[in-house]
Amino acid sequence: MKTKFKEIQNSLIQLFKNKVFILVIILIAADLLLGAYSRALISRLPEQAEGQRWSDGRKMTQVSAFFTEDQLIDSDYIRKLEYILQAKMNDVGIVEDEEDDDAKSTTPVIIETQTLDETNGDSEDASQEEVDDSRLFASCYSAQGIISITFENKMADKVTAIGTEGDFFLFHPLELVSGSYYSPDAIMKDGIVIDEDLAWQLFGSNDVVGQMVMIGDVPHYVSGVVKREEGKMRKASGQNASIAYISYDSLCKYGTILSGRTESAEVAEDGATASKGGINCYEVVMPGPVDGIVAQIVKESAAIDDAYISVIDNTERFSFFALLNVIMSFGTRSMWNKAIFFPYWENLARGYEDILATLLLIRLICRTIVVVIIVLFIIRAYRNKKWTVRGIFNYLMEKKYDYEVKRAQKRL
Repeated sequence: MKTKFKEIQNSLIQLFKNKVFILVIILIAADLLLGAYSRALISRLPEQAEGQRWSDGRKMTQVSAFFTEDQLIDSDYIRKLEYILQAKMNDVGIVEDEEDDDAKSTTPVIIETQTLDETNGDSEDASQEEVDDSRLFASCYSAQGIISITFENKMADKVTAIGTEGDFFLFHPLELVSGSYYSPDAIMKDGIVIDEDLAWQLFGSNDVVGQMVMIGDVPHYVSGVVKREEGKMRKASGQNASIAYISYDSLCKYGTILSGRTESAEVAEDGATASKGGINCYEVVMPGPVDGIVAQIVKESAAIDDAYISVIDNTERFSFFALLNVIMSFGTRSMWNKAIFFPYWENLARGYEDILATLLLIRLICRTIVVVIIVLFIIRAYRNKKWTVRGIFNYLMEKKYDYEVKRAQKRL
């Protein structure tokens, strides 16, 4: 009877060991699969990855600054910010490497911006010339608002518009269906990029490159058509309606800015006026030899109290410690006390931060269980050991003695 009970007990112990082993394998596999899924989610956010795309021999960092709606942020303010930014880069030793001309051709540069009162030239060819001031960073800024677009007898009213300046499409590589992006340094600020939905609404086709539309009774040409991103997260972020990308200059003159405080400014001798301000997003990519240094430089260059600005390191926002911080701020993270009109790409990134933080939490739980099981296994093995340290020592000494005897015999 005792022998049978012993056999049953051994069988149960063996079964338990097998199940624990299977559980460990499942937890490790779950961790690996969730890690792969997390990387796949991050790849859906190209707006957050300009630092990685541009890294070539040195670490590049992308940082975004968002301003509250009560701040009057215009092109002159951005120019001042970048002047201070350049000086601070020199102060911390971020300078251009001495390279040959071919290497310099790939060096990030910033595109010079224009104020509202700068007049437009007549030559479109001049807009293709890059303004290289040899600075080691590229940047862009944007404002959000609405415009009305008409084509012949069709009109799209209150279309969501994003007014851009600088290398916006470098940071936001939207998938083109046809055409191309408008040039950031074009003298004539009359290019427009629309999504598929708006193209079909106005033209009944997405092959409409070069077509002229009217924005505020001023003709603009369709430079390109971009793919309309679908999905629950995209719609919730602000991509639930048609979007048009135009120059910041055109949005100021012919649209209504919603993203920030504006003032009326005279832009022509005939008394014509346009909005001034409304910029709520500034993005920059530059060398970041030390973690956090670029975000610090941008914040200091902005010279605005923390209550009126939010600076985000896009390059590190999905790192382990950044997501761990999201987990630790559970509950309070949703309590946002800054009046910032976030653009859709930032809303999307914040949503994915929550998802990735949840996945990380599950992965940490899986790892913790695996570690606990391994530790318990080691403790149990140690308690049931049939060996002693002295025994192992004596065994090794015997082996050493036998080895020395064999060597002595070979010499003889």
